[in-house]
Amino acid sequence: MAIEPVERIHEQEHDTSLALDLRETLARLAALPPSLDAPYLTVGLDWRPQGESPGVRPPRRHFDDLAEELRGRFGPRGAACDSVSADLDRIAAYLDDELDPAAQGVVFVACAHRGVFEPIPLDVPVATEATTGPTPSLRQLARVVEDFPRYAVVVADQREAILWTIERRTWQRSVEVSGTDYPRKQQQGGWSQKRYQKRADERIEAFAKTVAEETRRVFDSEQIDYLIVGADEIMATQLLSAFHQTVAAKVIRTVSLAITASDADVQAVTEPVVAQAERERELAAVQRVRDGVGAGGKGVAGAEDTLTALQTGQVMTLVMDDDFARPGWADYTMPLYGVGEVPSAHPAGGDATSIVPVALEDELIRLAIQVGAEIEVIQSTVAFNDEEQQRIPDGDGALPRAQAALELDALGGVGGVLRYALDAGQPTADL
Repeated sequence: MAIEPVERIHEQEHDTSLALDLRETLARLAALPPSLDAPYLTVGLDWRPQGESPGVRPPRRHFDDLAEELRGRFGPRGAACDSVSADLDRIAAYLDDELDPAAQGVVFVACAHRGVFEPIPLDVPVATEATTGPTPSLRQLARVVEDFPRYAVVVADQREAILWTIERRTWQRSVEVSGTDYPRKQQQGGWSQKRYQKRADERIEAFAKTVAEETRRVFDSEQIDYLIVGADEIMATQLLSAFHQTVAAKVIRTVSLAITASDADVQAVTEPVVAQAERERELAAVQRVRDGVGAGGKGVAGAEDTLTALQTGQVMTLVMDDDFARPGWADYTMPLYGVGEVPSAHPAGGDATSIVPVALEDELIRLAIQVGAEIEVIQSTVAFNDEEQQRIPDGDGALPRAQAALELDALGGVGGVLRYALDAGQPTADL
C-alpha cells in the first residue's frame, strides 16, 4: 500500500514596507557618484518604542539636535548649506508622515544637490548618528546585514511542519506542511502492533522527506546562511537524515520548539543561536586573515595593505572592527585613495586640489561593496545579558573586548581575505 504522508502544503509571503533586501540597497548606494560641491548626508536613528507603550517613540529632539548641529556646520549659505538644509527638511517630513510604525530603526542617505533621497526603514535598531561626506556612509547598513543574516527554522512534529525564513526580525516566508493520519489505529482484528508500528515509522520517514524537499526548494530560491531545527528527537533525526547535503551543511543547532509556536516565539529562541553562530564566523574570518598574511598567503592586514588590495579587486572578504576609524583621502577623478591626512603634493602627479579628506572606514566598505567582497564587521565588545551586565565591575565603564576583536586589533583593526595568494616578495598588490 502506498504511503501518502502529506495532506496539504501551504506557502505564505509576509507583506511589509520595511526594507528587506539590504544587499541590493548597499550595492545601489555604493555606486552613487561622489559629490564634492555638496555632501551626502547619512543619518541613522534608533526608533525603538520607549517604555512599555509601543506607540511612544523617541522624542523628535534626537533628530532635531542632529539637525541643529548640521545646519550650524554648513550655514548660512552656499550649495552645501542649501543641500543639507533641504535633506534635513525632507527627513523631518518623512519621520512625521511616512515612517512605518513597525520600524525599530531607520537610515537615510540624502543629497538634494544630486537628487538623492533614500529612506531605509528597518526592523532592528541602529545607532543615532549623522555623518557627511563625498560619498554615503554605509557602515551602519553593512553591519545590519552582517549581524542579522537571513536564516531558516524548521519546526516539526510527526504530523505538521512549518518552515520559517527570517531576515533580521521579520519573517519573510513560511511553508506549512500538514500530514495525514495514516496509518490509523484499528479495532480488534486489524493490523498487529508490530505491523502498525512499521507503517507508522515508514509514514514518519516519508513525511520527513517531504519536509526536507520543501526546505531544499526554499534554499535553492533564497540565499540563506543558517538553518535551525525545532523538533523532538525522533523527528529531528529523520529530518537531519533526509536533508540534502547542501541544506544539512547549514544546520547550526536543534532546539525545542512546539509546532504551535508563534513567529515571536520562534525568534526569541533562535536569535541567540544565530548571534552565537555570527560571533563564531567573525572569529574564523579574523583567523583566516591572520593565517594568510605574508608572501604566498591569502590575507592582508592593516589599513594600507587592505586599501591597496581593495583597489585592485583582490579582496574576497573585508574584515573590520566595528570601532575601527582612521583618516583617509581620496581623489575620485583618478580614482586614487590613501591612508592618513591629505598630502600636500599629489602622490600620482595629479591635481592636488582634487584630493579630499574621507573617513577611511567608510571608503573601505564602499570599495568592498563595489568589488563584490563580503564584509565581516567584528563585534568589538562581549555581549552580556542583563544579569551578567550587573556583575561587571564599573571600572571605566568599558566592556570587555571580544576575542575576535582582540585578535584583529593586533593586525591593525582591519584586514582582508584575498581571492588568490600573493606572489613571493609582493606584500600587497602593486598599484
